[in-house]
Amino acid sequence: MADKKKNQAEEEVKKKKKSQDSKSEKKGEKKRSSKDKNEKANKKSDLSSKDQKDLKETKEEKNKEKKKDEKKKEEGDELVGDVDKSQLVSKKKVVYIDIDDEVTDIHDKLNSIKAKHVYIVAPKRSILFQSVVNLKILKRKAEESNKIIYFITNDSNGIYLAQRLGIQVYDKVSNEGSPSLFSSEAEDDKLRITPLKATVNSVEEETPVRLKEKKLSISEILRGKKESVMDVKKIKKKEKKAQKLGDNKRKMVIAAPNKHALIGLVATSLLILLVIVYIALPGVTIYITPTASVLEKSVNITLADATRNSAELEINPRHTIASYSTSVTVTQEVQHFATGKKFSERGANASGQITIYNTTGNPWPLVGETRFQTNEGIVYRIKDNITVPAATSEGPGSVESFVIADQVDAYGAVVGERGNIEPTTFFLPGLKEDSRSELYAESFEPMSGGVTDYITYISAEDIEAARERLEDELLKRAIDELRNEVNEKAKAVGGDVTYKLLEGDGAIKVGDVQIGIPANLENREVADFTLSGSVDVNGVYYTEEEMVAILRDELMLKKSPQKELLKIYDDSTSYRIFEWDEVTGKIKLTATIKGIEQFNINPEDENGERLLSKIRQHVAGKDILAAEQFIQNLPEVNKVTIDSWPAWSPTIPNLPENIDFEIRDASSVVD
Repeated sequence: MADKKKNQAEEEVKKKKKSQDSKSEKKGEKKRSSKDKNEKANKKSDLSSKDQKDLKETKEEKNKEKKKDEKKKEEGDELVGDVDKSQLVSKKKVVYIDIDDEVTDIHDKLNSIKAKHVYIVAPKRSILFQSVVNLKILKRKAEESNKIIYFITNDSNGIYLAQRLGIQVYDKVSNEGSPSLFSSEAEDDKLRITPLKATVNSVEEETPVRLKEKKLSISEILRGKKESVMDVKKIKKKEKKAQKLGDNKRKMVIAAPNKHALIGLVATSLLILLVIVYIALPGVTIYITPTASVLEKSVNITLADATRNSAELEINPRHTIASYSTSVTVTQEVQHFATGKKFSERGANASGQITIYNTTGNPWPLVGETRFQTNEGIVYRIKDNITVPAATSEGPGSVESFVIADQVDAYGAVVGERGNIEPTTFFLPGLKEDSRSELYAESFEPMSGGVTDYITYISAEDIEAARERLEDELLKRAIDELRNEVNEKAKAVGGDVTYKLLEGDGAIKVGDVQIGIPANLENREVADFTLSGSVDVNGVYYTEEEMVAILRDELMLKKSPQKELLKIYDDSTSYRIFEWDEVTGKIKLTATIKGIEQFNINPEDENGERLLSKIRQHVAGKDILAAEQFIQNLPEVNKVTIDSWPAWSPTIPNLPENIDFEIRDASSVVD
């Protein structure tokens, strides 16, 4: 019994204690609620009258938006679910920033707003949201200016960074309740915003999620079931419709580009362009003329008569080719002019008086027909023997004499009227040069009586000159006729074969020239005459292609391995006969041919590519003059010229790919 009472007492104590605890908890809740109310009241008191007015307007708009949201939810519009709450903010508190605005530019715009609460409208991909440091600096600067900042944006990274720093983020809402960040009402000076959910203020991860909806087949889509599951298209259609309805009340806000950022962008672009132009665009073309030299090769070749050595020629012995004999008889006539002249009966020689002077101390005897000549070559003769007195103290000794001009002058020309000369001086052509001043003559009156009239005749000199001329022309024509005969034989065989006459010392056998001179031809008084003659000529010819082929092969063997045979001069073929065996019909000679070889700098060949690669690696980035000197000193190079682009570029490009080569022919240099 006592125990039962004791237990009842303990239960009553516990009930009292529980009631007291519940009362104390209620009192604590009342205190907390009253404290919260006091804090809200304090916050309300802290707000300015203008802010309270804004809040009041926001509540009214909030109620209107609630009704619109409920109505749209009934219609199945899922866009309204993205907007939890909305409020109206005065546009005087809103700052629009550009995508390239920096922290300093935004801070300057904040300072232009006098309100304490400032809402910053930021576009997507703004450089402000590239780093959390930018937001920290902006928040600290705003706090120093006694301002509270909010963001209105739909940039996912900006939302995430702002949430980390405790900055409230809103989204702008249009009159129809859909987000519209970059437009504003033309007639309304209020901006409707709504706070974003906490889930929005985080960076979305692209994690694949298994879809719960049933997959659609192509037939179901074609039957029209796609409209019931693809609500995204409905949303887009409604957004377009809402935008069309609000076009009359909206205006596009075009943000002016930041001047500093624009200048920096242009400068950076120009710098990059200059770097590209300096590195990538410059190029040079190096023109190289390889070192070339004349290559000469001599080979001993045997010309074997094809008739007498036919059996040997069938086995094609080395450096032996077939030869063929040919002969021709050449006749020729020449017409020669007679040069002999003599006076006719009507011709006459000039005559006159001269005075002969002797400057020596001894008398000087002269015989008849002694010649006295003028400087023009006209010769006069004395007729009788005379003696010129010796010189005295009074002057040289002198004597007068009668002279007659010769029919021809000292050069063989008829004198005639040319002997009628004026007074002049005479010298004695028979005296030595140093003695002619000791004995000379003068005339003091003109010579007279000369008449030009002569007869032409054939002299012995004319006949000899005609014979020599005929012989030379016969020999010259004989070789030409022999060449023509060889060419005719080549034509008879076929046009692909070229026969060549063997020429040189002793190669052509010329017989005696037969010239017929008529009797009594000399002293005939005629103006011209004709002589005729003939000569037999024998020669040997061969196939030119066979000899050139032998010489070419030998020239190729002599070429250096590092060089290439640029040109072979077939016309330069020459030979010297050193043995002629008439019995066997074999002629042994040394034939020589010339060509041009140059160093091989062809980029398609291994040696050429190796040399050009070496040049590229060495001259890249060097001064053009230094590059030319380096290339010029290479033994493979005869001449080098470098053309650069642009022309003002003083150096070779650093990129070997921008260095081009052009190999020029060296044959012009050698020629």
